[in-house]
Amino acid sequence: MSQCFRVLLVEDDDSLRACLGEFLDGLGWTVGATAHATEALTLARRQRFDFTLLDFHLPGMTGLELFQQLAAVQPLPAILMSGLASLEEIAAAQHAGFFTFLRKPLELERLRHSIERLIQTHFGGPLVRHSPTATRSPAAKVSAAKISAPKVSGGLQPPPPPPQRPPQPPGR
Repeated sequence: MSQCFRVLLVEDDDSLRACLGEFLDGLGWTVGATAHATEALTLARRQRFDFTLLDFHLPGMTGLELFQQLAAVQPLPAILMSGLASLEEIAAAQHAGFFTFLRKPLELERLRHSIERLIQTHFGGPLVRHSPTATRSPAAKVSAAKISAPKVSGGLQPPPPPPQRPPQPPGR
């Protein structure tokens, strides 16, 4: 028997929100997805969620502010995502109490691992897996591939420096 989690996903990038929604749906979970913090608050008042995936930079308020407002409605463990991933953002996420911080573009395995750790920590995991080929639609498999490259750092650590270019032979 697989576990069914309810995930609140708040991401203002339409294509990334769709890809993440399909990825989570492919795990057999219920996803409440929105681009707007105010709508996320409305969803949280109307439905029960187990955890959240929040973008840092949202229209109207930051993911940090939304996390604090959600805590007043329905305290939830959360993963914060950002394309900038500055040291200030990472420190703010850590201070606010986010479970972890992921840098965008997202690496699928890093996201999966972070979610598994969140479930293990907050719900007494481990995550019961069901066959991905039996439950995922072809569209979900394609979407998962879209969010998996390039590799980036995750967790509450500073992002690594950009990769070094190999030296070019003389005369080129």
